[in-house]
Amino acid sequence: MRDTEPETGLNFNLLMPFALLAVLLVVPFSINSFMHSLAGSKRLSNPVVLRIPIDITAITLPTEIKQFETFEVTLNLSTKNLAGFLNEIISISSEGTSIQGITGVVSPSMKAEITGEHFTIEKQGPQEQLHVYNDITRWTWRVTPESSGKQELTFHLHLLTQHNGEQHLKVVDLADANLIVQANPSEWLKRHWGWIALLAVLPIAGWVFKRRLAHRPQ
Repeated sequence: MRDTEPETGLNFNLLMPFALLAVLLVVPFSINSFMHSLAGSKRLSNPVVLRIPIDITAITLPTEIKQFETFEVTLNLSTKNLAGFLNEIISISSEGTSIQGITGVVSPSMKAEITGEHFTIEKQGPQEQLHVYNDITRWTWRVTPESSGKQELTFHLHLLTQHNGEQHLKVVDLADANLIVQANPSEWLKRHWGWIALLAVLPIAGWVFKRRLAHRPQ
């Protein structure tokens, strides 16, 4: 009976790292794949939801997006036409009914920004109008999705407005892009191999430690 207890304790210590490995790696990976399969079953025919009336073709997104793989997002916008449209709406709107609370005269000088909770975006913050051709400003971002399943990117415009002789900055939502990101199991394993290797050697380390304790002179 005396030998049974140490054996049971040793087995328990050896099994614990494998249990941790399952919890920390296998379970999140399974949930990630499961959520992707649920989202992937519902393909979005039109992923862009506009918050300000513009031509929907102004926003360019790839048709297929994969987790951890960088893709390009572009916004092509005539800021002069948009400013004219907004100013026309503001002029005929009663107080408190303007688009997203925009007041005053909107300048065609604008900045654009995209944000997303589960994305790495190379150009952070509002971007200047650097590329203009035929009165169309082109903004480009390189984006990497860190999670699979249904994800969202939001497009923002930073507007300059003139109201009562004062200049104001107004940030508005231009559009939301609802994207289906495909899971990438091979890349996921590459990025987490260090944890896998660490947890894999824990049973051996536990066994060696247990052996040293057992052979230590009383």
